[in-house]
Amino acid sequence: MTTDPDFFPHLHTRPLTGWVNDPNGVGFWEGRWHVMYQWNPERPVHGDIRWGHMSSGDLLHWRDEGAALVPRPGGLDETGCWSGVAVADDTVVALVYTAVPRDVKQAATAVARLDRTGKWEQPLRPAAQHPDHSVWKEVRDPFVVTIEGMRFGILGASRVSTPLFRVAEDKTMRACAGVVLIYDASDLDNWELLGELVSAETLPSTMQRAGAIWECPQLVRFGDRWLLVISWDDGAESTASVQEPSPTQGVACFIGEIGLEAGVPRFTALREDEFDSGPDFYAPQLVVDGDRILAWGWAWEGRGSGVNAPPSFSEDAVSWAGTLSFPREVIENDDGAVVCVPARELSQLRGESLRPELVNSRWQIETSVNAFSVTGEVGVRIDVVGEQSGEVRHVCASSDAGPVTVLVDGSIVEVFDRNGSLTMRAYRHPDERWRATSTAQLSGFELRLPE
Repeated sequence: MTTDPDFFPHLHTRPLTGWVNDPNGVGFWEGRWHVMYQWNPERPVHGDIRWGHMSSGDLLHWRDEGAALVPRPGGLDETGCWSGVAVADDTVVALVYTAVPRDVKQAATAVARLDRTGKWEQPLRPAAQHPDHSVWKEVRDPFVVTIEGMRFGILGASRVSTPLFRVAEDKTMRACAGVVLIYDASDLDNWELLGELVSAETLPSTMQRAGAIWECPQLVRFGDRWLLVISWDDGAESTASVQEPSPTQGVACFIGEIGLEAGVPRFTALREDEFDSGPDFYAPQLVVDGDRILAWGWAWEGRGSGVNAPPSFSEDAVSWAGTLSFPREVIENDDGAVVCVPARELSQLRGESLRPELVNSRWQIETSVNAFSVTGEVGVRIDVVGEQSGEVRHVCASSDAGPVTVLVDGSIVEVFDRNGSLTMRAYRHPDERWRATSTAQLSGFELRLPE
């Protein structure tokens, strides 16, 4: 993270300055796509969070719409407007969000509506207060879904009584207190708690059941079944600051069925998959677009080592942090797993061709451009290489389950193969170039916006 423009993801959805995290309020209305996100416009750190807003007619060219929701001094969201979704409510669009008061532990669900002047009118009272603190904590991130013709709201949470289970790989004990709460949201301004849709504790013992906290739950139809995506966090409440190490986090998805018990939906998980295997992907938001499901995720600044570690952080030296991923389509692969592929619109970003060469029986593409794509029929490895020293720093590699597509834009690298996706941040030094290698023929293109 630096003032160096080589690191900035110019083709991705984010404003020119400020801190960006979770995608929010994704939807299509008035002939345009709208993507919102948690945003601190003043500093590249988490704080004073509002909803930034960008729109697009084609998922390629993005227009900055400024702030949609803002914290209000003395209001129910004075500390921040955190994650939520956009929904159609009769003839208007509503933003259902996490309103954070002065006491963060009292975060509530609130509903803002688009008025006739094009401004978002934020409410004076919440649609749902934080439920019983003796039972649940960290309750936030509303999502709205229709099941059997009825409208429900779901929220991520953590159960206070924290069960533990043993992790097979390292024999350690891990909390599995994550839970998704479900509400009757027939009246969007007055939610009624019905209980738990599903919890980590009730998942089959063969599943990971990860997370002391479940965040940003997403629930959509997936063929004749349901897809539940949760972002899990094994740590306590985090400031999400790039200056501190991240707690163990990840994104899991479950294919399952929903049954009604006395009118209350209950989710039964049949299969578990990792939504993205990279170290820098979290809090995806899903939206149904006709016959496809689109998803965006948050790619924070690198929190690993080597090429994944950002340069020394100084608020005085940087003006931005974090980005949203490229839009993806969520599909089922031949093995029945949930995977992501690049949104079909991204194929229009193709610019000048990058020439592959055969070097020591391996195909290779080298480039110093800031945004490019590489495709191959089998595994592709991505490195950065010193122009003068020849030193190689490894970035990532796909599986051999081709075909493989790699998209690089500034410091975000997104890899897609038949087994799924991998998202990470990589910080190429000014004296380095990108290198893609494979045992099979490669093709590559500079990524550019179409005229």
